[in-house]
Amino acid sequence: MIYYDVINTEYLTALRDKATVYRTILQPLDDYENAIGEIYADLLMSESPKLDIGSNNGIRRTLTFALYNADEQYSPNKNSLIWYKRKLKVLECVTIGSNEYRITMGVLICREATEREDGIITVTAIDKYGMLNGELNYGRSTQAITTDVSSGDIYVADLIRETLTLGRGTGMIDPVRPLIEGIFESTKLYADISLGAGQPYGAILANLGQMYGADCCYDRMGRFRFVRRPDYNDPTAYKHRGYVWEFTEDDVNILEGAQKQTTFKAVNTVTVSTDNTEGLITIVTVRNTNPLSPVSVPNVGEQIADEATVYISIGDTTRGTAYDKCREYGTYLLLQNTKQACSVSFSTALIPHLNVDDLIRYKGEDMLITQISADLDTKIMTIAAVNVAELPEIEVIAWT
Repeated sequence: MIYYDVINTEYLTALRDKATVYRTILQPLDDYENAIGEIYADLLMSESPKLDIGSNNGIRRTLTFALYNADEQYSPNKNSLIWYKRKLKVLECVTIGSNEYRITMGVLICREATEREDGIITVTAIDKYGMLNGELNYGRSTQAITTDVSSGDIYVADLIRETLTLGRGTGMIDPVRPLIEGIFESTKLYADISLGAGQPYGAILANLGQMYGADCCYDRMGRFRFVRRPDYNDPTAYKHRGYVWEFTEDDVNILEGAQKQTTFKAVNTVTVSTDNTEGLITIVTVRNTNPLSPVSVPNVGEQIADEATVYISIGDTTRGTAYDKCREYGTYLLLQNTKQACSVSFSTALIPHLNVDDLIRYKGEDMLITQISADLDTKIMTIAAVNVAELPEIEVIAWT
């Protein structure tokens, strides 16, 4: 029996067994992401296919792999299986007796290929956000456009859907239904978004993610995701989430223990100001004052970024106060800087369903995953994570 993206006791138990049998499958997809084939035997594991996953907005997944190009069946042309639509699903499979659990690790677009004289073709692929940010040269505006909130209500969810369904010459940018948090169905755009000629349409979505503190990216299943981050208003919110995996003291999965890296040249103070030139200007400074954080203000002094003040649009003040907008964005930036400054990395046997922003327990400590790098040949993954106890506690200073 084949199970797709099923996480049950049998699967979880097998992951703690050193004898677990894995295999990697690539599925070429059509525009609507139906599988049109499978690639397994021609995938060269000796070339160490590698999947990297980050937690930033925009492109999160990058895959490199190599194929044995017999009869040039994988050479870039319109009749090639992987170049027909350039879209692939990566599946990591765990075999348990007669059952196979197939876990989706990403849907990606082939970006470039290098053909060697020995009949091997090496491919680099990135996730579907590459169709939006210009990296694949899809979906660029041919003229300057600007939303107009003064002429009527523009709902955030509608603007996202309209952006994803814009044309790219051979159809919509992305016909797959996005995952949009329900609150954005009734949330109205509070400030105009402008797009210059030649800019990618994804700039609209990037602006929305910044304005509303939302994840603006593609998930492992290939769906565009626009959901508020739990940490946008409160960095300690992660403390109240359940963990999805526990690494115990004598865990057989851990191949190399945690190496802690703290960057003391950190940013622990962020100032955000409204950019309005008329009326009152609101300025909010947020500081990390958590005594358990090695890069907090009480521990290392006040440290600010090269860009001392970040400016945001005040927009329509009936849709959120200027203070709230500045405080929320400042809190978000402070948290991202703290994650970068305080990290623990360790190597483990591959656990296919783990993802960035998952909470795990590592030897009794709650950790938030910020990055994953998986070697699909050796089935070893390196995890970077931050201890939630070291995330910032916020002190807010405001001027108007």
